[in-house]
Amino acid sequence: MSDTESLVQNIKARGVRVTPQRAIILDAIEGLNGHVTAEEIYSAVQNVNEYFSLATVYRTLELLRELGLVTEARMGTSTVHYALKEHANHHHAVCRNCKKTFELPDDLFTPIVERLLAEQHFTADVDHLVVMGLCEECARALAI
Repeated sequence: MSDTESLVQNIKARGVRVTPQRAIILDAIEGLNGHVTAEEIYSAVQNVNEYFSLATVYRTLELLRELGLVTEARMGTSTVHYALKEHANHHHAVCRNCKKTFELPDDLFTPIVERLLAEQHFTADVDHLVVMGLCEECARALAI
């Protein structure tokens, strides 16, 4: 069973209708692989059906986010990026100067999550974090 078929079954099990548009959008997210913008998804679905609207893409992404099937992240810009939840358990460091992105290990933030729970009784959702800073080259160039 593909990721899309699994997601469709998950949505149906929650009593939510899987329209052809929703299925096409899920296929596009899976096919684009990784963090994608609503506009990138829109471009991909336009290749399948030119009658899609960007509003349909945004509404579907909001539904998928509410169902916990996609995550949202801002990768150093104001643009929101989306990823399937099952592919999202990782983190990024983004250079605020050149926008270079580095993947960070999933367990890097475990001590912080554990400390928040122990000391603040706060359960953190850290399926996808973005840490802003300067890469080595930019830090050197800016003499920081």
